[in-house]
Amino acid sequence: MKCASLPLLLAIGLMLWLSTYNPVLAQTLPQSSTALCGIVDLTPDQAQSLVKEANQALQRKRATNPSAFTSIMYVPIRPHIIRRSNGTGPSLTMTGLNQQMAYTNSHYLLNGFGIQFYFAGSTPDYIDNDQLYESFPYGEGSVVDGRDAYNAMNQYYVYQFSAFISGYARYPTNDIISTRSFIATGDGSRSQFLGNQTIPHELGHSFNLYHTFGNNNGTEFTDELVTRGAGANCSTAGDLICDTPADPYTLNDNPSILINGCIVYNQDRPYRDANGDPYSPSVTNIMSYYFSNCGTDFTPGQYDRVQAGLALRQTHTAYTLDAPPTPVTAPSNLTGTFSNNAIILTWQDNANNEMGYFIERSTSPTSGFLPIDGVAPDVTTFTDAQIVPNLVYYYRIRPSNTTTGSLSPTATVTAAPPPLTGLTTTNISIYSAQLNWTSAGAGVTYDVQWRVVGSNTWNTINSVQTNNYILYSLTLNTNYEWQVKTTSGTVYSAPASFTTPCPTPNPYNSSITRTSADLSLGGIYPQTYTLQWRPQGNPNWTTINTGISSFYSLTGLTSSTVYEYEVQATCPGTTPVTTAYSSPLSFTTLSCQTPTAPGAAYVYSTAARLGWNVPNFEPTATYSFRYRPVGQPTWTTIDGLTSTSYSLTGLSTNTAYEWQVQRVCTPTESSTFTAPVSFTTGCRIPTNLSSSPTASAATLSWSISNSLEPGASFEIQYRVIGSSTWATVVSTYYGVSTIWGGGVSGLTVGTTYEWRVRTVCNATSQSDYSATATFTTVCNAPLAYNLSVDQLTSTSARLYLSTTSDPDTRFDIRFRPVGSTNWATLSIPASTATSKSYSLTGLTNNTQYEWEARSVCSETQSSSFTPGPAFTTQCRIPSGLNTTIRATSALVSWASVGIDVSYEVRYRTTGSPNWITISNLTTSFVDLTSLPTNTAYEWQVKTHCSDGASSDFSEISTFTTYSCEYPTNLFAFGLTPTSVQLNWAYLQADTQSRYEARYRPVGTSDWITISNLTSIDLHGTYVLTGLTTGLQYEWQIKTLCSPTESSAFSYSLFFSPCAGMYTVKAGSWDDNTVWSCNRVPMNTDVVQIKHIVTIPAYYVANAQQVNVDAGQKLTYSTNSQLKLGL
Repeated sequence: MKCASLPLLLAIGLMLWLSTYNPVLAQTLPQSSTALCGIVDLTPDQAQSLVKEANQALQRKRATNPSAFTSIMYVPIRPHIIRRSNGTGPSLTMTGLNQQMAYTNSHYLLNGFGIQFYFAGSTPDYIDNDQLYESFPYGEGSVVDGRDAYNAMNQYYVYQFSAFISGYARYPTNDIISTRSFIATGDGSRSQFLGNQTIPHELGHSFNLYHTFGNNNGTEFTDELVTRGAGANCSTAGDLICDTPADPYTLNDNPSILINGCIVYNQDRPYRDANGDPYSPSVTNIMSYYFSNCGTDFTPGQYDRVQAGLALRQTHTAYTLDAPPTPVTAPSNLTGTFSNNAIILTWQDNANNEMGYFIERSTSPTSGFLPIDGVAPDVTTFTDAQIVPNLVYYYRIRPSNTTTGSLSPTATVTAAPPPLTGLTTTNISIYSAQLNWTSAGAGVTYDVQWRVVGSNTWNTINSVQTNNYILYSLTLNTNYEWQVKTTSGTVYSAPASFTTPCPTPNPYNSSITRTSADLSLGGIYPQTYTLQWRPQGNPNWTTINTGISSFYSLTGLTSSTVYEYEVQATCPGTTPVTTAYSSPLSFTTLSCQTPTAPGAAYVYSTAARLGWNVPNFEPTATYSFRYRPVGQPTWTTIDGLTSTSYSLTGLSTNTAYEWQVQRVCTPTESSTFTAPVSFTTGCRIPTNLSSSPTASAATLSWSISNSLEPGASFEIQYRVIGSSTWATVVSTYYGVSTIWGGGVSGLTVGTTYEWRVRTVCNATSQSDYSATATFTTVCNAPLAYNLSVDQLTSTSARLYLSTTSDPDTRFDIRFRPVGSTNWATLSIPASTATSKSYSLTGLTNNTQYEWEARSVCSETQSSSFTPGPAFTTQCRIPSGLNTTIRATSALVSWASVGIDVSYEVRYRTTGSPNWITISNLTTSFVDLTSLPTNTAYEWQVKTHCSDGASSDFSEISTFTTYSCEYPTNLFAFGLTPTSVQLNWAYLQADTQSRYEARYRPVGTSDWITISNLTSIDLHGTYVLTGLTTGLQYEWQIKTLCSPTESSAFSYSLFFSPCAGMYTVKAGSWDDNTVWSCNRVPMNTDVVQIKHIVTIPAYYVANAQQVNVDAGQKLTYSTNSQLKLGL
């Protein structure tokens, strides 16, 4: 519940209050979009007076009954429940009634003392009234008069109010109606909300607690100061309690936010008190308006105020708070069990006059009991799921309409299950095993531990969802043990153990050749193996111990022979285990295998390249190849071939040949010859003729059935149909694989031609001509997808034709405003260029134009017109904004809009109201200079067209200049005895960038500075001269981004001029102590090797030149390199 006090009271009620000093004020409906609290706020004087009166009553009570403040005070509440006239539809069930009061009671105890509420009577007072049920009147007047109990507080539970509020109560006055509080229960589903928010909030008002933001109706900003030191006003402002922080809440602004699911105060709100101190209210306080969803509370000062409010009420004479507890027979046989991460309580109900039961819990057997929940009458069980594992809890049951006389006995329950049982291990393999145990119930999770027997460390698997688990990645022939517990438990079960097996190998043949066999021994790491093998039928085994290798190759075998083998494995472990031998397996070595798949890679007019495949390749085998013309009795044989292909040359054209090949494995063992394969030499006739004609030319293509032999060409003949004379063209052929082509030109448009082609293999071998094909030259119209428009402005546009054409073909373009009857026509001259364009000018702004293009192939031959895409003139906003950023400048660019426009760019620092403008730009880019580093900018661009029209500015584009950093890629280069070149890079450099370097001998305090250095293409160099040979120097550099901005100096780098680079001892190239200059050589050093020096593996050594003394040497390691030269 969140509560907002009412703005004002009715005038009559206010006058009545003033005349009688009765704080029970008439109430005005609140104005809010959320359910509010209907308490009527007091004036500051009224509140101060009521606090003073209550404190006086508290002092008198302390003097006469001091023990009342070290025990629990029981206060009766008479519940009144509004129902329909027929007694149905109560918005509050007996379960909800008891739950809500149990939750409320939990907030009214501090350190075991305070107030506990109990229900007066044995049943609620039911008020059956349809009108009151549907809409209980806010500012109830006399509608409940006569229903109040005069010896208890009176709480009325309504379905809903006539106003949009959650509840309201009365401050303590000597009047029976001040005992009333009213709670809207809605559909009865909000017990947690009502019991932790609404009811404790309204009862707080009943015992003189005010809202934390003060008695200002929530419509004014509090005047309470944050400080609790000098000048504090917490006793006269806000809620008049100093341990509740000042609260800036108002109805118009709730200064809270949601973080990680919990409501917290928004520290970003600029709320400060009159001293300028920021507010930090308690959003969990029950009397606040923050509606905490992560716990609610009272402060100690509020508990004291409640005690004073109770003392004041106990002095009143218009009512008492002494309604007797109902004599209920106490529950008995209270027991509790832990199951499924919860504690289940059961008890015996011995009464028929209880109004329900409160469940009270403590972690001490004699004190600290706190109500945690409530149940309806006749209920005899409760499940407590809000527990901490492994704690011991103490429970008792109290009838909700009693105090202490009807308590049940106390039950003790430990929130932990007994150790698990039923441990078994199944499906044990060499790598895995399934662990099983008896389930502890639905929803329970488990922790499993396992280890090798004898190990000191357990492996733990947490929060297993089922009562079994499969272990993987185990080791064969190993003893394991395991144990299990519930995740919420503390005691593991007794361990169970199992042993992974040592399997007998399952070998198989991997690869068999003529004289060898690769065998897979079929075992499991880390087994070791013993292999036995022999020719089948031989009584003697050959035995080999292969170690842990599960593969073995037998060599030196006899071809075409049957062998058998078997494998035995030994598994390591505390007790090694050796398996039996596997069942014998056999294999047969191969004979000398005949080549396969003989065929021709290509066949030419007088040559052919032939090839074959070989199964089971043997590197020492050769091939015997033979061929002959088909029908001839004599073979030509070529022996001793070592490759699987052979090229025949000098063949007769147009002749059929056959050939065979055999493998020669040894001088005494050969395969059979392959079956004869034939081929026919010849010059191939082109087929599949096709053409693509234009107005005066044609592209011709064809295919041949084989690849074209070297030096071959094609001869094309063409003529006008009906002509007797062929024109001949020798094609400079083009093509891929077997598809070839050529072309003819100088043709007459609109004419039909026939053509043919033949292959010219060489000077003495040509194919026949192909069959004749025809084509007709045509004046082709431009294709629509090759027409486009760009560079649109208010008065111009550029038209594009992306198409190839004959040299003499030109194009006509015509255009007009859409709807006009007259075309304007222009001509693009003949050109062989692929892209042709024309810029239209003098157009009318905001006008849609249409245009067409056609080909003009001759004075009498033209194509039809092809429509291009329509366009509308306008002064367009630039697009495609881009920024290239530097330290103190930025190159901003955009896509060009048109041919006759200018641009205007404006930019500013982000957040500034003032733009800097650059006008009359004729390029689509501009360099913004003299910008401060590390600064955010935004910029826009607009177009000015030639007719005076202008576009709007583009969308804003942003960039941030780089911070001023020192250069990178620092190194010294070109070291001589007296000089060195310093090198650096600054990737954000622009024209303003300068650099300052400094150097000094190592160990000295004074730097030598070189200023005003520059860079070219982002890289800079400077040569230091006059250095002293043998000294070690350090140097640094910084960037001068602008006259007022510079980076820090870089880290130090070192160099040592040296008179000569030579070895002083043997050793490794990368060891500084090996070299006379006490550093590794650079690519500017001439190196003299006077000792044995090794370049380490994978190391790249550098030098300008290397000389080696007699008797010495430079040794290379694996993948080491020496790079010479600059």
